Amino acid sequence: MPNVSQFRRPRPVRQEPLFLFDARRPVRNATADMIEQVITHADEHTPLANGRRRLRVSHAMIEQLQLQGRLAYGDYRLADLTVVWDEAQGEVVQVRDDARVRDAASRWAEWDALWDEESYSSDEAPRAAA
Repeated sequence: MPNVSQFRRPRPVRQEPLFLFDARRPVRNATADMIEQVITHADEHTPLANGRRRLRVSHAMIEQLQLQGRLAYGDYRLADLTVVWDEAQGEVVQVRDDARVRDAASRWAEWDALWDEESYSSDEAPRAAA
């Protein structure tokens, strides 16, 4: 028989706080077709080390391609993707998806606006030092 001097109650299982505030809601994953469209239509090229390039599609380019009929009207999701392309190997090195960051930024924009410099300014005229 084990020598137990005290029994511990099991800890309650708590939900992760980020899900309580809906900051990490699920987002549709990037598909191979979406990555291919970013590589094809990228208008923002940033050179990186070792012959790599960071490729992005701007919102203006997406609107232009939609007017030409080359992209569907729901393809604004392409602006969230960043593809790192290796020129020498001819392959995708990394795909970064910023959809969650964009969604969280838009949800917290009103909250962040409370601490803007303009909110600290006084409505009264500044007093002259006597």
